[in-house]
Amino acid sequence: MTFQGTSILRVQPVSPASRAGLRPGDRLISCNNSQVRDWVDLLATSSGSAVSLYFSRGPLRRRINLKRRPGVQWGIELEGSQARKCGNRCIFCFVDQQPPGLRKSLLLKDDDVRYSFLKGTYITLTPRQTDEAVARGFSSLHVSVQTTDPVLRGKMLGLPGPVEILPQIDILAESGIEIQAQIVEVPGWNDDRRLENTIADLFDCPNVKILGIVPVGLTKWRKDLEPLARPGREQAERTLMLIEKWQRKALEEKGTPWVYPADEYYAITEKKIPPVSFYNDCSLTANGIGLLAEMISDCRSRKFSGSGMIITGTMAAPFIRKTVTGSDYRVIPVENTLMGSLVSVAGLLSGEDVLNAAKQHHARGETVFLPSVMFNHNGVTLDEYALNTIREITGAKVTSLSSIGELP
Repeated sequence: MTFQGTSILRVQPVSPASRAGLRPGDRLISCNNSQVRDWVDLLATSSGSAVSLYFSRGPLRRRINLKRRPGVQWGIELEGSQARKCGNRCIFCFVDQQPPGLRKSLLLKDDDVRYSFLKGTYITLTPRQTDEAVARGFSSLHVSVQTTDPVLRGKMLGLPGPVEILPQIDILAESGIEIQAQIVEVPGWNDDRRLENTIADLFDCPNVKILGIVPVGLTKWRKDLEPLARPGREQAERTLMLIEKWQRKALEEKGTPWVYPADEYYAITEKKIPPVSFYNDCSLTANGIGLLAEMISDCRSRKFSGSGMIITGTMAAPFIRKTVTGSDYRVIPVENTLMGSLVSVAGLLSGEDVLNAAKQHHARGETVFLPSVMFNHNGVTLDEYALNTIREITGAKVTSLSSIGELP
């Protein structure tokens, strides 16, 4: 059967695609003589400044050439570009704990091997995902493991029966596909001895290049869901000790710490954070791993000459306060009332909570610094406040920072 191509869903106006005459409904068959099944194929074959596209419109087929300037997109959105939905019912799923009224994109449960390869999202690693990764020649994936015990993994994923993962990892290893793995630690489920067994299993997998361990995130909106608890201080200390044990082993045998705890473990236990050099090979900052070490390193020899109000989450506040000691900056920790007090990271602060903190601490006319991670790629918070809106409401000189090292 002749390959029919993939339907073009949208063509952006004033784009190379629109100038070439492409229309929604056209079917893109190939790009630079390679078949296009979806947007991943298009990205893989169209990285240059010029492409040759073969497409169909009804019974007609034709070839066109497109050119673009650096930084310009082709302007083609293909059918099926949306992330594939997750079929699991994980006991710790953060989407199931969202407050009402948030934008729809925050309610999407995705489990897409294509997004894992291209954008670093975490997947369950089903046999189907494994087969697709191998068939498409992906080089790396981000995998959410939780546990290597099949029976326990099935229960944690909310699925009937055991769910294995080690056979899938072995298949990826045979094809040279590397894995960045993650474990969400849920006390009473996959902690302590079960956590060590999982670390040991993954340690023996040559293609698991790095492992991050993060504590389960719980909001105040967990209604009619499995009762869960966050790691307390004693549990967090045991987890850190276990991780440090495997880090020593990894340094001896792999030449890298290999397994890293989320910064939250250091905040919970009030233990000293390793130096930034310890995280040299760590690529898990998006998981909240190594961020505090970077902040401390950036500011170690700094003398802050500016002043203003630094608003942040309750987890980072003590570390930031210590970093700017002796300066004229005020550090304001904000308790998360939108998600609940158990959510302490700056990235999940709401605009409303920030506005209330600014009002309570008399921010009008003052310079206020907010963490950039609380804004998405469109520049809005979870409850859709833009930076300009926060400026107007507070009457303050509000700016966002990606690092405390950016302070004057």
